[in-house]
Amino acid sequence: MYSESHCHLRGPNKESVLKAEEAGLTLILAAGIDVESSAEAVSVANQHGSVKGCVGIHPWRADTFNPEAIEKLRELSQDPEVVAISEIGLDYVGRRTAEWEFTEEYVDPEIQRTSLREQIALAIERRLPVLVHDRTPTEEVLDILEETGILKIGAAIHGFSKGPDYARRCVEMGVYLSIGKRTIEQGEEHFLEAVRQTPLEWLLTETDSGDPAGVVSVAESIAELKGVSKEEVGRVTTENLKRLVRL
Repeated sequence: MYSESHCHLRGPNKESVLKAEEAGLTLILAAGIDVESSAEAVSVANQHGSVKGCVGIHPWRADTFNPEAIEKLRELSQDPEVVAISEIGLDYVGRRTAEWEFTEEYVDPEIQRTSLREQIALAIERRLPVLVHDRTPTEEVLDILEETGILKIGAAIHGFSKGPDYARRCVEMGVYLSIGKRTIEQGEEHFLEAVRQTPLEWLLTETDSGDPAGVVSVAESIAELKGVSKEEVGRVTTENLKRLVRL
């Protein structure tokens, strides 16, 4: 039993979902990065029993956030298959353009903060947890999570990549850490040490891709770091994700 806390499924996804189910995944969260992809995530969730939808505007797309967009997200969030607000957050490293080219020029931080706070407000209104993207040099995201009161509902850091001190604060706050395929394969020592130190009960697994079956290899890597079986990692992280999204 494995789970995917964060992937991006767009258009026809029957093959990738079936592949994931055959690999042992029982729960897959499909996230949006803007209104259009959020609608597609909801559509995919309505087509596959193992998939649940998440809606949100990514910090790379924060400059598209406006009153019309938040109303569309509010409408989408009312679908019974939607279980979280995602992907939201802050990114001061760079962004992918609409053409998916990387640039170090990122959306103005104030615009990003407004987008993040208003989407957290929507999450509180809808009683939905948030999965948050954090590419900042500080703990600003954690400060915002504390200030807004979303922790009473639930939160996770998507694509966790920081060190033990950050991870420790997350556990103290009750925030889950989602471990991604690329990050754990890159294996930076401060990150690996954070994974070693964080109780399995506070970890989730993800691929941040269109191929959720790859989450099994994430479970294997976590298992090696912690000296447990990949099946145990899969079982516990799946229970964690179900607890976060109330399934």
